Amino acid sequence: MTETYTYSFTEPINPEQLQYLLQQTGWAKNRSPLQLQQMLDRSQLTLCVWHDDKPIGFARVVTDDIYRAWIEDVVVDEAYRKQGIGSKMLDKLLKRLEHIEVVSLNCDHELIPFYGRHGFKSETNACMSIYQPKAL
Repeated sequence: MTETYTYSFTEPINPEQLQYLLQQTGWAKNRSPLQLQQMLDRSQLTLCVWHDDKPIGFARVVTDDIYRAWIEDVVVDEAYRKQGIGSKMLDKLLKRLEHIEVVSLNCDHELIPFYGRHGFKSETNACMSIYQPKAL
């Protein structure tokens, strides 16, 4: 039997539900509900995947909605991985962003093949960052 999931750009997710998903990552496991609510309030585009009333996938995009878009925080609940949910999330995001000149993301090296299957290519130019963890 095939599970039915709902993919939504508009259904709100509460910060505690999002915190549960992000605690399964290495990069966002320490984000507080208050920080997540602020992030959600300021996000231009989010995609959430639901199984009944439970969020099982999430991604967001930072964009000017014309030239550049940066995909962030792509996560699928560990219990739902390897079912194609992440691929379908990316397909939906890329369809929504098809008018954007450059769509980018950062990922761990082991995820390069996954994102490569969706058209992303590794860049040779440097990505530079300043890491400034914020405490709320």
